[in-house]
Formats: sequence, C-alpha cells, structure tokens
Amino acid sequence: MKRYSLYVSLLVSITFLWRCDNKSDHDIFDRLSFYQPEGFKDSLLIGHFAVYENRDTKEGRQIPLFVAVTPARSRDSLLEPIFIIDGGPGVGASHQAYFYTEEDTHYRRHHDIVYVDVRGTGRSSPLHCIELQTKNSPLEYFEHPYPRDKLAACLQSLRDSVNFDFYKTRYIVDDLEEVRQWLGYDKINLLGISFGGKVSLMYMDRHPSSIERVVLHAPDAPHIDYLSKRGRYSQRALELLFKNCRSDSSCHSHFPHLEDEFYTVMSRLSKQEITLEITIQDSIHKIKLNWPPVAAKIAGMLYDDYQYVQIPHIIHEAYLENYNPLLEAMQVRSTDTNYFFADGMWLSNICAEDLEASTRNYDDEEKQSFLGDYTYQTRKQACALWPVETVDASDLSPVVSDIETLIISGQLDPVVPPETGAEIAQYLSNSEHIVIPYMGHMFASLSNIECYDQYVLSFFEGKAKELNTDCFDTMKPRPFIVSSPEGNIQ
Repeated sequence: MKRYSLYVSLLVSITFLWRCDNKSDHDIFDRLSFYQPEGFKDSLLIGHFAVYENRDTKEGRQIPLFVAVTPARSRDSLLEPIFIIDGGPGVGASHQAYFYTEEDTHYRRHHDIVYVDVRGTGRSSPLHCIELQTKNSPLEYFEHPYPRDKLAACLQSLRDSVNFDFYKTRYIVDDLEEVRQWLGYDKINLLGISFGGKVSLMYMDRHPSSIERVVLHAPDAPHIDYLSKRGRYSQRALELLFKNCRSDSSCHSHFPHLEDEFYTVMSRLSKQEITLEITIQDSIHKIKLNWPPVAAKIAGMLYDDYQYVQIPHIIHEAYLENYNPLLEAMQVRSTDTNYFFADGMWLSNICAEDLEASTRNYDDEEKQSFLGDYTYQTRKQACALWPVETVDASDLSPVVSDIETLIISGQLDPVVPPETGAEIAQYLSNSEHIVIPYMGHMFASLSNIECYDQYVLSFFEGKAKELNTDCFDTMKPRPFIVSSPEGNIQ
C-alpha cells in the first residue's frame, strides 16, 4: 500500500493540551503532547515511554519507545483504539500516521489510532546498519546483499551499546502491553501487517484479556516458515502473473511469449555476467549484470500491484537485450541511505527466530524456482555472523485463540501466500479468512480501495457480518505497462 511507504517527519510545534474526564482521554492527553508534523493539516499526540532493553532483569539500558496517537474525532462515542503494528521486522509504525490522520479519517471517527515504533525501529533507538542501508555506487546493487565487511562494520557500531538478544518478538509484545497500560486503555484492537501479524498473534497468546479484535494483513506467524520457501512462493506468484497477462488482451498482445522470454533471460544471465556501461550524472559506471540480484528484484516487485504490472515489459525488453527498464526498476541511480528499514533490528529478530526452523524445513525443491534458494542462503550467511541466541521452541508454537480475528491474504503474495493464512486460521476458532485476488503482499494502486477500508473498519466495529465480500473481486490493478516511460537510464 502507498500508505505503508509514507514517512512521518514529526516537528516540535506544540499546539495545545486537551484533557477530558474519560480515563483513557485523561491518560493519552496527559501522557502525550500535541504536535503538528510537517505536511499535516491536523495534529498528533506524541511522546516517549521508556522500557528496559533487558526485560528479564529490568536493569541497564532503557529504550525510549516513540508513541504517537491520532485522536478519535467523536470522543463522546469512543470505541476501542486501533494499534497499528507494522512489518519488517524493522519498520516503525509511525510512518503510517499520515494516512490515518489526513487521508482516511473514517478509521479515526470513533477510534484512537495508536502507532508505537517498536524497539529498534523508527524513532525508538533504531538499529540502523548504515553500511548495509547505503548504496555508494551502482555496482553494489549486484553484490551480495550482506557483505561480510559491512556486517562487521555494523556490528562494530552497535554492539558496545546494544544487546541483540533482546529484539525478539516476545519483548516487543510485552513492550506494547506496557504502552497500552500507560495510555490508560482497557481493551484494544490490533492491525498487524506482515511481521506485525506475528507480533499480534503472540500478543493474543500472552495478553488475551487486553484485546477486543484483531486484523492480520498478509501475516507472518510464530510457526510459519517463509524463509526456506521464499523461492517457491515467488515462483507461484510469478506463474499467476503470467496467467493474468495471458488473460489480459493488451498484455497478451504485446507479450505473447512472455514466459518463454522470461526463462530465456534467466538462462542468459545465469550462464554469464553481462557487462554494461551506464551514465549517471556525467559519470560512467561499469556494472556486471547477473541473475541472482535480478531474480531478487523481480521477486521484490511481486510484493505489490504497482510494481508487478511493470514486470512483463521489463522481461520483454531484457529479452531484446535492452536492460534499461530493469536497471531503472532496480533504482541503480540511487546512492542514498534508506532509513525506512532498520537492518540491525531485522537481523536480530530473524536470526533468532526464523533461521533454525528454516534450516530444518529446507529442501532442494527451493532450488527449482526462478529465485532458487538465494534468499535462504544469503540470510543464513548473514546470521552466521550476527550474535544472537535462538529462541525456545515454545516461542514458535502455533497461537490458539478464540479472539475474533480477520485474516487478509493476497492471492499473488510472494512471501506468505493464502495457504499460510489458511494455516494460521486453523488455530483461531473465531476467525474469517479473506483472499484478495489481485493483491500481492501489500497493495499500492488497486481500484475500489474503499472496499478494504470499509470491511476492516466494520470488522473493528462488530459490523462486518452485515457486509459481503464480493467487492474484494473488484479491487483490480492498473493496466499492465507495455512501453517505457521517458527518463530511462541511457
């Protein structure tokens, strides 16, 4: 979703302090202060809540969690607040504040919307690996995603002040429970996105009396292993994309042999590197195009509809040996540091919780996909250097609950496809599972987005049974891209 890529730049400009007689009102307006971020017409409540990094001993380093709230408009008819729990792991929830404050105010009509940047993300002492999150030249887009020297530099910059063992999901969950109490809320709703689904499920397990309802969007889960299946899940999504192109008159007429062209490009770049020269800001750079990073980019583009409609054109042009659209999609012009994602937090969590199960479940079928086992192997190599202990098996058990839960999966999801949503639902006795036909892991520009928002909001208000799910079929992507826009790399 576009909303998931919006950044929140919170400026310190106090507007006013508002108190009410209601207990939760008193707490949020007393604990937090009003600030109007740059680009916002309205204000947020923001503040910090300190938690111990080591929750076991409650001694030593403390982490000031960044907390923001979009207050409900109708405070005389308040319903349970909605806690936004974002993905990654490594993404701060506060970047979504713009959407719920400025774009779709229906959510905030009767609900406070609460964003907590969980430990190690956003504005909560983020574990950024600047060396990994910065590209200094186009060449680096075609290298190993976790070079040993850059991992070592990141560890050197963090390890003197950070204990990486305390960024496991259970610590995040207990932080959120403390924030709930601090803000004075009785029961809350959870909207968990991707990794946020795993956090939400563990929250349901550890603090069930604190939760009213839960929405899980493309959820990960404690017992789900996607890391060893990333290749085959991406293969499944790609084949569905091929099928959708064949069914689309414009796409099929422009690219009638799309699948054959894809595997021709794959074979070509797998057998040999192709050296290209590109000019960026009057400087000439030589790059060596090879298959694994290209495959990883294509797998990444399957994440959402805005990107996946570009794939047929990129494949066709690459087949014709015009690699400019591919290089443009890979954004090789950019040499900026990406602060959206905290790589140190991501590694601390997945190396402790995901890798061991993935290693147990790994089989050679993964190598048969267009991505192969690239994702698993590169993460395994990175985790070999990352100093964390593996979690107990009890932390990775399926969550069993009767809390009312809505699970939303994307039919084209290359990370956690509908089968994983169905598996999660088996353990949730009061759940509904919806599959959106044209959604990937997220959505960006699908039509009739109101269908999604109306259904989710109705669910949180206990009214979803009054609606039918037919409108999800009308959420469709923009047309497939069939020609290059101006400005491709030359």
